[in-house]
Amino acid sequence: MRVHILGSGTSSGVPVIGCHCSVCRSSDPKNQRTRASIAVSEAGRTVMIDTSPEMRLQVIRAGIEDIDGLLYSHMHADHTAGFDDLRAFFFKTRRPLDCYLLPEYFEELKTRFRYAFVDLGYHGVTPQVNLHAIPDESFHFAGFDIEPVRLQHGNVPSCGFRFGRFAYVTDFKNFPLKKIEEWRGKIDVMVASGIHFGTHTTHSVIPETLQLFDDLAVKRGIISHLAHDVDYVEHAALLPNFAEYAFDGMTIDLEALVS
Repeated sequence: MRVHILGSGTSSGVPVIGCHCSVCRSSDPKNQRTRASIAVSEAGRTVMIDTSPEMRLQVIRAGIEDIDGLLYSHMHADHTAGFDDLRAFFFKTRRPLDCYLLPEYFEELKTRFRYAFVDLGYHGVTPQVNLHAIPDESFHFAGFDIEPVRLQHGNVPSCGFRFGRFAYVTDFKNFPLKKIEEWRGKIDVMVASGIHFGTHTTHSVIPETLQLFDDLAVKRGIISHLAHDVDYVEHAALLPNFAEYAFDGMTIDLEALVS
């Protein structure tokens, strides 16, 4: 299994518009972060999680020409704004893309991108998707066995996903104790959001994410959804040996990383 970190930044991206801090002025490409998204590939199949505003550029950089399915964590703009670029996959395959999201988000997605679901007389190609509700239990999708975990992100729900020994969770504050008990010792690599070292009311911050890695006994913890408060090199010394920061374009080979 291979994981592509398509984007590793928080909602504002890095650099932030109008900011002149040292990270936003950094020439280190690992400090230049588009909005958070990943793709998971195995045996010729690829599933993408979220469609960030920079989705087109992210997918091209990763060399991804087609995907077999799409998962949405939630409906915030930094995770959905690239929806229109799904058209490109229809150009290539001429088939609708299966998309899983929490059932309470169906109408929100349809309202936000109404032109893709209602005939408004537009003569161009619109994104072609079949919507499916993420179930409460594990499900098989696009060649993957996926276990969802429902999370809370402020006043809205979010969803994380486990693919066997790999898990991806973003935009959450607390992790369900029941899932910690169920998943403990079963995850080799986890990518999870942790925006900075300060405090936040709706996001897990880096110390909290590190505690989650420890609670789950993951072998390798990778922190994503990073704000401009985090310098990739300078703040690496603040992490334990089993943890690291994600960066745009990072590729994680699960077998090689845990061997």
